[in-house]
Amino acid sequence: MNIRWGGSVWELMLVKRAVGTALSNSASGGYSTLLRDGARNLVGHADLFKGGRAVAGIVVISAAASSALTVATMKVTPRLKTKFRPAAQDTAAEAAEATSDTPVEETGSPGAAATRCLTSGRTSS
Repeated sequence: MNIRWGGSVWELMLVKRAVGTALSNSASGGYSTLLRDGARNLVGHADLFKGGRAVAGIVVISAAASSALTVATMKVTPRLKTKFRPAAQDTAAEAAEATSDTPVEETGSPGAAATRCLTSGRTSS
């Protein structure tokens, strides 16, 4: 993939270099293919490979991994819902048991403890 821009040709490349080496700085602000060691001594040249196929391969691998993750999530989600649903239902059942079967309405002043049962009309304190 070549792009002509600003009087130059831009091309995506993969760089192969030896471990412990670094690319030399270029006068244009980029890097040159000259390899230097940790003491900045010139030790050789880097190998350049066209990067278009590598990028296409990375995209394909990423798409496949994403699809596999999506399928795995879709298969696991119902199991997780089933596993955690009983706990939520038990909690709801316990909360229902903790409440009274008869609705109660508080009456009187804020300091009074009088309540009246809604179903029978009785008042208790």
